Amino acid sequence: MNGEIITALIGVGATIAGTILGWVLNTLSNAGTLKIFVSSWEDSFKHNNSLGAMVPCTKREDVQSFSYKVSLDLYNSSGNIKIMRNIQIIFSDGKNDIKAETPNDDATQRFSSHITLYDKVGPINIPPKAVVKLVLHEGAWDLNGELDFIWKTKKVYLAYTDEKNKVRRKLLRAENYEDYFTTHKLEEQENG
Repeated sequence: MNGEIITALIGVGATIAGTILGWVLNTLSNAGTLKIFVSSWEDSFKHNNSLGAMVPCTKREDVQSFSYKVSLDLYNSSGNIKIMRNIQIIFSDGKNDIKAETPNDDATQRFSSHITLYDKVGPINIPPKAVVKLVLHEGAWDLNGELDFIWKTKKVYLAYTDEKNKVRRKLLRAENYEDYFTTHKLEEQENG
């Protein structure tokens, strides 16, 4: 009789140990995060020249438009699908957000009547152990002071809501745009 009790206790103990081991292994295989890598950031300041063509600016006073394009690699290191939704680019003065906008998704590019159209970026599902390339862009014209935000910007962030409904932020660029033309003119002289 003692042998039957010992055998039963060993069986129950093995079942409990197997359940705990399965839970631990499942948790470890699903552990991981969404990692965001900035592949490139391009910004552009342009104005209309005397021929009516949009050309790059060399000084702040001439700026009529600002645009940016950012390429991101999204790596899901977990065993579960990761979700990005409510994606925005946020311009900040370093302390406060100045402007938030939903950028255009380059993957939605299409042509219609001699113009290129894009959709705003929507929710993205990133499969487990996979990399997804995301290219976003947007721009603004200097109408009624609509470019004033850029001269106050010191940091640019990517913000999104994850699958747990938490808002996440990733620094994309640290640039004091107030000194943009001075800084980049010096870089051109050093490289030239």
